[in-house]
Amino acid sequence: MLKNEDILEVFKKSLTATTKSISKNDQVEISFTKENSSIDGNLINLTEPNIESIKKNLTYIRAEADSLALEFRFHSKEIHNDLINNSEFSNEIFNALEQSRIEAKGSVFFKGIKSNISKKHMLDLKKNSHNDQINIAEAFKYVAYEKFLNLDLGENNKKNRKFIRDKFGNDYEKVFKDLTESIDNQITFGSKIKKYLEDYGFFDQNENQKTSDDINQDNEIDNDKQNNESNEQDKNDNNQSKTESDSSTLDLQETVSMEESDEIGEDSSDGEIEYFPKIESNNFIEEYKSFTKDYDEIINANELCDQKELEKLRYNLDKQVFSFLPLITKIANRLQRKLLAQQNRNWDFNMEEGYLDTSRLSRIIANPQNKLSYKQEKEVEFKDTVVSLLIDNSGSMRGRPITVAALCSDILAKTLERCLIKTEILGFTTKAWKGGASREKWIKDGKPSTPGRLNDLRHIVYKSADSPSRRSKQNLGLLLREGILKENIDGEALVWANNRLKNRQEKRKILIVISDGAPVDDSTLSVNPGNYLERNLRDVINQIESKKEIELVAIGIGHDVSRYYAKAITIMDVDQLGEVLLNELSEIFQIN
Repeated sequence: MLKNEDILEVFKKSLTATTKSISKNDQVEISFTKENSSIDGNLINLTEPNIESIKKNLTYIRAEADSLALEFRFHSKEIHNDLINNSEFSNEIFNALEQSRIEAKGSVFFKGIKSNISKKHMLDLKKNSHNDQINIAEAFKYVAYEKFLNLDLGENNKKNRKFIRDKFGNDYEKVFKDLTESIDNQITFGSKIKKYLEDYGFFDQNENQKTSDDINQDNEIDNDKQNNESNEQDKNDNNQSKTESDSSTLDLQETVSMEESDEIGEDSSDGEIEYFPKIESNNFIEEYKSFTKDYDEIINANELCDQKELEKLRYNLDKQVFSFLPLITKIANRLQRKLLAQQNRNWDFNMEEGYLDTSRLSRIIANPQNKLSYKQEKEVEFKDTVVSLLIDNSGSMRGRPITVAALCSDILAKTLERCLIKTEILGFTTKAWKGGASREKWIKDGKPSTPGRLNDLRHIVYKSADSPSRRSKQNLGLLLREGILKENIDGEALVWANNRLKNRQEKRKILIVISDGAPVDDSTLSVNPGNYLERNLRDVINQIESKKEIELVAIGIGHDVSRYYAKAITIMDVDQLGEVLLNELSEIFQIN
């Protein structure tokens, strides 16, 4: 018969294995603590069980572990911090609803989890049934959990249902039906919660003393502050931005790469380079401006998160597109064979002298005097070439589009590298939603009219042209990191990519833009003309295309971008991206 110690050890091992399995992450670690359960990075801390607690509270223990494992699997802290309001009262409700979403999502997949968590909730409700006071956050949590799974937690939840029903009135069913439809998407779900909390007045009473305009502006600032406080990397980014703001110019050599000097040689010059310089001026580009560039940044991908996380993200990237990989690889190999063939040997036939053309042997036998039976090797003019891939890192690219774009870019870079064609991979986004530090500064300065671009740019170097693909392989995993993909200001990103290519020594320069639509930045467009960013994008494109120094190609994902770019392709299914991208290169290099 097993001793209590042995039973406890077996139970802990089983609980550990189950929790790991539910979390669906090989990197997760499980530990047991005397304190409350929590998640710390890749570590799940579970409350230390004992024999008595196993006998009396087995449901609690299992449900607690299930809930944390589901949070690890289905919840992004970065997205949560981006979405959450800076009101203690509403935050409590927001957190409770998010917990219900996570638990409901897991309960749909696992009947055992549904049983554990439902029993725990029923026990909690029974325990608090004598309390006449309503805990609003818990009321939301229990009612939401019921509605999401279409179940009944019993009579003890009746008062909570009545309370929530009274709060939403006739909209009660509509609200929860709407939330139920979005439990698979944290961003959509969180955005709906914010809207409903605002519409139905679930905010701190002090906020009501402000004007509605002030509330909106303050919430935007607070969202950015909260996001920066919760994300350690963003802290580092902001510190870097403050340092950069001391000067209107930046040494690009120091900004782009801290790791390898050979990766930034193409961006260096004898003097200082303007941070985001203009190409040349025309009417609207002169009108286009930014309120401040103090918080903009150009940064290497590996500076935005640590190496361990990059490796994890890269692993997830490879895993997500495993089935898609063979097709892309096959197309890439075909491109490589044709490129190498074009670069190597080519012949002029029907020559009077040279090597004997064996295919013309029959002609020689028939007429030995035939002089046109020889061939001569000729030099192929294959210009030294550099290709730049500029990827839209906006929130709308999240999911399958950005995953496929990352994979294709990675394989394409390797393919061209084997053909001695240098390739760089760039991304563009913003550091924050709804303006960030730029908008905060604008508000402090009295909200001057038509301030121009009103957000903090973040331009990311995933791979420089002179960096081998093997060194930047992990970097593309960053595209899967929650919180990276935000707004897209395409015009300035094109200027940046264009200037990087102009500083290169290669004879032929190709810029390929991968995007899913028009430039969007809520902060900028809320205080400028509605077509402000779009007009700038058109003007920048016109200048690049008219100069003809750089070949510009655009690939639109789900949206027609031909209204902006002279040479553009639209794909409706992201799975087409690999073939379209590589076939487009085949056409550019005139491969028949």
